[in-house]
Amino acid sequence: MSPCPVGCVTSTRHSVHGGTSTAWRARRAMLGLFFVSLAPAAVASQAFAFQADPCLSPAQDISVLETSFAAQGWQAVDGPNDPVIDGLAWIGMPQYFAGDSGGRSKAYVLDLKRKTAAGYFRKKDLPNAQTRILNRTTDAGTEVLLVSWLRTSLDHINITCDFAVSPDTAAEIRAKQPPPVYKSGFSRLPTVTENSINRSSTVQIVFLDRAALEKQLNTQVPASAIVSTSLSYNAKDIKP
Repeated sequence: MSPCPVGCVTSTRHSVHGGTSTAWRARRAMLGLFFVSLAPAAVASQAFAFQADPCLSPAQDISVLETSFAAQGWQAVDGPNDPVIDGLAWIGMPQYFAGDSGGRSKAYVLDLKRKTAAGYFRKKDLPNAQTRILNRTTDAGTEVLLVSWLRTSLDHINITCDFAVSPDTAAEIRAKQPPPVYKSGFSRLPTVTENSINRSSTVQIVFLDRAALEKQLNTQVPASAIVSTSLSYNAKDIKP
């Protein structure tokens, strides 16, 4: 993930295992526990929590993350389908919103992101590099989660998660934040960054103005928010 932009919230935890930093409190306020109640037609008598904390906790392999997210109703996607491709494509759009467009239009970049999304299904696991595509269905549509687990040659583990969430979930997140101010169809919250001796993490939330974007692009926009997290830690010094 790109470095913390100007205006982001940054602070340092003084102890790996002790104390609670400003960034930790801000991160919890951002992500907290958001509950999305699904209609009986979708999942009978069940409410799923949106909880990104598994992505911000050490994991020795990607199966740990899969198990944690299964409790929230996320399931592995076996092969490409249109709702998942669209979700993955929109996960890639905040990079465009940040200015990395190469001078191309939103429509061109979105089409390129859709083509790129199909490539995720061709990726094969390696012992030190693992990727999963998960999805779940809410009453407002399909939500998509892209998870990556990487162990570097320096014995650091990097975990990144990118969520494309539906209006149901996005509404719960927005309720915890000041009203978003949209520009060109999106509103980016300040990045929350946490650093300590052996680990660092970031959380970024981008809200999408679906009505404005659909009018601009003449296409359906499935996601109402993109939530991106990253975690890097020393595998030898920090145990799960």
